[in-house]
Amino acid sequence: MSNKTILSRIGPLSDPKYIAHQGYSDRYVGNTAASFRAAAEMAFYGIETDVRETADGVFVCQHNESARFADGGERTISASTYAELAEKPLRNNKTSDDVYICLFEEYLRICKSGGKVAVIELKETFNAEKLERLLRIVDEQYDRTKITVISFYMEPLLRVRQMDPSVAIQYLSETIGDPNFEKCLTEGFSIDVRQPVLTKQLTSTFHSHGLEVNVWTVNKKFDRLVVRHKQADYVTSNLFYGN
Repeated sequence: MSNKTILSRIGPLSDPKYIAHQGYSDRYVGNTAASFRAAAEMAFYGIETDVRETADGVFVCQHNESARFADGGERTISASTYAELAEKPLRNNKTSDDVYICLFEEYLRICKSGGKVAVIELKETFNAEKLERLLRIVDEQYDRTKITVISFYMEPLLRVRQMDPSVAIQYLSETIGDPNFEKCLTEGFSIDVRQPVLTKQLTSTFHSHGLEVNVWTVNKKFDRLVVRHKQADYVTSNLFYGN
């Protein structure tokens, strides 16, 4: 008996939308233009990225606080200018190509070219001025109705909601019983949780408030079925399986 058959007997499976984690990061270096372009050509609903600000106020796509380069060097994003970060190729253990740090603007252009929702993780507690600049860039390059802003930090999410109530928001969590879930229900924030946090009761609670549930990072076929059994609305993954 297949895993899908077993879970189907327990209950119905959701039909989630798939989010490319840092682009198609199973095959390409995450958060690079190559990874985003590959995801834009696939059947993903959205493409996730991590946004940080350089020392000279440029928004770039980078998960870690530092960028690691092909020559073994490393630079802290917040202490480096964009020119310093862009002058050398990044470490690449996925392909033979040179890849460079990606501008937030380029990421948005790629999402637009593929018709993908831009899922933007704020890696810092951006203040109002920085968020206003970020949203202006979205206006210039894409469309606020085609983005979802996510963060582990509640403060910037509240600021975004105050600036533009129409922007989709998801609060990130990897904590079972996170006390901020109650605030999400009050504020009308959907959630994006690590797989072990997801339960049918959690999704039921958020669905009863008209909110949605995303789950990360799901890279195994059976786990994909498990989170569908728990009625996830979105599945964030390094690769694409389909339903």
